[in-house]
Amino acid sequence: MYLNYVSVCRTIDSLFKELVEEGILIRAKKVKLSDYVGEYSYLGTTLRQVDIEPMPSLADVRQLIALYGVLPLGSQSVHEKAPLVKALLLAGPIGVGKKMLIHALCTETGANLFNLSAANIAGKYPGKAGLQMMLHMVFKVARQLQPSVIWVGDTEKTFYRKVPKAEKEMEPKRLKKQLPKILKTLKMEDRILVVGTTTRPFDADLRPLCRVYKKIILVPRPDYASRFGKYMKTSDTLASYGKLFKTNKFVKIQRC
Repeated sequence: MYLNYVSVCRTIDSLFKELVEEGILIRAKKVKLSDYVGEYSYLGTTLRQVDIEPMPSLADVRQLIALYGVLPLGSQSVHEKAPLVKALLLAGPIGVGKKMLIHALCTETGANLFNLSAANIAGKYPGKAGLQMMLHMVFKVARQLQPSVIWVGDTEKTFYRKVPKAEKEMEPKRLKKQLPKILKTLKMEDRILVVGTTTRPFDADLRPLCRVYKKIILVPRPDYASRFGKYMKTSDTLASYGKLFKTNKFVKIQRC
């Protein structure tokens, strides 16, 4: 009954405002994909010659985000002609830039960012009816104001094998049954991408996890070349700030 009211009587502006007030529709940080510094694995070819598959490099990760995320979300024609990717999983240890990639994806495409992480929706829209209403609102706004990115942080919690006692009140598995159903409703013209991030995929029941996330990108720790690139970029930034500071100081002295 209330879903019909949401669909017919409420405007997109009112739904947008409610989702912002509830902290579900959030502002993406302005980060460019090029800010995700990383080099190619220069040892990759050598390792493959001795039948060793190298770890993906950060440059490979950046390229995959552009291929599966930026291009389809940023262009309707590309989205309609390219293979349809509805969900993407970024898996890797803490501190490798998974959240940064999500914000960069939104910045490059101008996409709205919805946070459906288990911790963020805990206590909001309780009960089965409340959950259905929340998802209906989210995807109605996401379709009307596309492109949109639906972020499920710590997505392994949504697919827990066994919920830890400390997290039972949070109900982390609320979306487990709903996510596959929602993905089936996404059509070719919907520029909506569900992006999950995880640091502990081994805590999840892998079968339903892989049913939702057909594309999984491993985000590794930076190798030597990538760390050196980060160091050089940071050094250049600090040097430019130093020059600016000296210039401003010189101007103040001249004025005095």
